[in-house]
Amino acid sequence: VAWDPLHEYGGFGRTVSNLAELVQAMKAPRFALCFNPGGDVDAYAKKFDVVCRAVFAAGRCTFLVEELSQVTKASWAPQSWRNVTKRGRHQGLRVIGCTQRPADTDKDFFGGLTYCRVFQLRFRPDKVVMADLLDVPYAEVAALVTTEAETSTHQVTTINYLERDWRAGKSGKNHITLKRPKKGAT
Repeated sequence: VAWDPLHEYGGFGRTVSNLAELVQAMKAPRFALCFNPGGDVDAYAKKFDVVCRAVFAAGRCTFLVEELSQVTKASWAPQSWRNVTKRGRHQGLRVIGCTQRPADTDKDFFGGLTYCRVFQLRFRPDKVVMADLLDVPYAEVAALVTTEAETSTHQVTTINYLERDWRAGKSGKNHITLKRPKKGAT
């Protein structure tokens, strides 16, 4: 199940925007669903609560939450989300949270992570949170950049990141390279 306010995950499953339809679809033995909560951000809290309750009840699935800072705060999260993040492992849940604003996001969620990846951030408070979480110097997080370059045939994007896997006891720097052919290049 994906909480998908930006319509980014439709390729991974059926997109629904009706809570009753989502809950019903989650009763199937197998499902791949993207819930789009609509454009009314003020209604997100109630909808997110229902989705979290449904995910917890269904168990045995992956729950991806995009734009986590829109539905949690630095020192507050709905009880249903706390159930997902603190007790979800016992329900067979795998939880993935994405945010561009770590400083504004539920810190209890960060405290229970088994794996984290951080990319370039703009604001100092976000960089501080991630440096603390990853237990690395602030300068390492601040140095993360995404670069664009051109070759004669491709547009190349390099996305640098830091990651930590607490279970495996590993951490480090890495990057993703994306190559797109230039228009008209052969």
